[in-house]
Amino acid sequence: MSFRTTLIIIVILIGITATYFLFFNEPTENTSKDDKPRIAETYDLPREEIQKVRLSYADDAYQTMTIEKNADNIWQITTPFVTDANSTKVNEMLDDFVNKRIRQTLDVTEYDQYGLEEPTIKVELWKSKESRPKTFLIGKKGINYSVYTKEKSEAHIFLIESSALDDLSKSPTDIRDKSVIKFNPNSIIEIQFQKPEAFSCQKDGDIWKMTHPLSVNADTEEIEYILSELHALQASTFEADGENVTPLLEKYGLDKPRIQLTFKDRNKEYGLGIGAPVPSTSDEDSAETERVYVQSVHQGGIYTVTDDIIRLFNKSVFDLRDKRVLDFQRGDTTKFEIQRGMQKIVGIKLDKDTWQLQNTPKTLADSQAVSDLIFGVDSLEAVAFVTDSTNNLALYGLDHPKMRVLFTIRGEEKPAILLIGNYTKDKTVYVKANNSGQITRVKRDLIDKIAKGETWLRDKRIFKFSIDDPIRVTVKYNDGSQEYDGVQFTCQRLGTNWRLTSPVQENANNNELNNILYALIELKAEEFVGSGFGNEKNKLPDTTTGFNSPQIRITVELRTQKVHTLQIGKINAYGRYYARLKNEPDQIFLLNTEPIPELKTKLEWLRATEEE
Repeated sequence: MSFRTTLIIIVILIGITATYFLFFNEPTENTSKDDKPRIAETYDLPREEIQKVRLSYADDAYQTMTIEKNADNIWQITTPFVTDANSTKVNEMLDDFVNKRIRQTLDVTEYDQYGLEEPTIKVELWKSKESRPKTFLIGKKGINYSVYTKEKSEAHIFLIESSALDDLSKSPTDIRDKSVIKFNPNSIIEIQFQKPEAFSCQKDGDIWKMTHPLSVNADTEEIEYILSELHALQASTFEADGENVTPLLEKYGLDKPRIQLTFKDRNKEYGLGIGAPVPSTSDEDSAETERVYVQSVHQGGIYTVTDDIIRLFNKSVFDLRDKRVLDFQRGDTTKFEIQRGMQKIVGIKLDKDTWQLQNTPKTLADSQAVSDLIFGVDSLEAVAFVTDSTNNLALYGLDHPKMRVLFTIRGEEKPAILLIGNYTKDKTVYVKANNSGQITRVKRDLIDKIAKGETWLRDKRIFKFSIDDPIRVTVKYNDGSQEYDGVQFTCQRLGTNWRLTSPVQENANNNELNNILYALIELKAEEFVGSGFGNEKNKLPDTTTGFNSPQIRITVELRTQKVHTLQIGKINAYGRYYARLKNEPDQIFLLNTEPIPELKTKLEWLRATEEE
């Protein structure tokens, strides 16, 4: 090999080595990663003190973007258009950048080879909008996941993590606030629906009232729900902002929106228009969520949102007026009274969960039924408003109501009264509060229960004795089955044990007999048959109920010498058993099928085993 050739090879090797050390090799680090300074520390740029940001890009796919804090210290995008930014995302972006550690500083004289003459990203940060910004140029990537960076006013360059390129490559859509309308729901004092139906509501203290076209209470809960949902409404896509909006209104059905509303607080008015549906771009079988075009009127932008918004805002006067018929403090109710003609049922509260019916004889009430009565009337809602005038009470059966329900409230001088009038053909009932001129129609379910009177409200327990009270039990089955038909036995208590006295005389299986007694103690009527008002009792013939030949007859004699005989007859058309106590033959009740097997046993099961 000639000297000239050797010299050329040496020169090439020197060039390669120089290039490696210049562009790729990082010197051995004598300090740990955590000891390397951050951009925020080096250039006095605490993220919370930054007031303005401008991002410029070499790639035309990204728009130059300026973000500034407003007077309320909230981030806003000011170019390429004006809108609210997502402050959390802006702060995260700034944190990611200013907390980057400066891995290595390089003194160079030429910048083009590092991509800093025409930087990939230019970042300008202002601590004060009146001051000069700190400007950072971000160039090409180096090795070890680094990128060359330079502060514009300085001669040297430095290396930071290359993730800065991803952290700062943002479009306005990436960091803009996706809220369709920004407002405080608790500050709204007026809401107006222009379409599909025109009406207005205003806030009065903590409640909402309708002011047009009617002067009535509004449904406060529903309005607050609408405002809450509107506050949380997020745009799916952003179609147009600023000057680009007006030419597109007709295209998106927003020149004549199908739903339109405005609302205001004490300082500002807001508005929303809902236009045409977004054309589907997928196959019919696609599960793609359907969307509609909307315009945030006060902001001017056109966005798309899911079409759930149609259900939320497609409201009528009826939808947003208060539909409660009677409003009272149900927790403070101490007495109720149901009047039907000259008959009445009175319930008195004895303690927190115990009520007593005052009819003769007095009896405990079913606490669940009383709760359903009080809660049901307090939450009773109109399905239609008939009239706001009391001139036609007779037309609706309210001049002489079919029933009146009165609730005495602790601390209130007058009771709350519900008047119940005529039934309609569509399974509703005309009702009205005694102190209101509003006649309404309500569903008849609760009214039907009230009409049952005592049969609905009385305690559903059939027996009120404890397991140690019975001293004699006689059982007879006549259900037509091969297994139980004709079985009859009598048991007598001797001390703590039971003994069979008929048809055999021997010790009984205590557990088997006690199971029947426990079933009787827990037995409850599903409902009582009859109206339950006054002396009106059910007069069903025994041949219909099966009491002429009961399927089950159980007689229990107690230590107090009281005797109770339960008769269980036929099954009715709804799959329930007719039943009654022999000493109350006119008070028939219905039993579900579930407890019936617990009342059945066989003689061989009752006979005590040798171990017993």
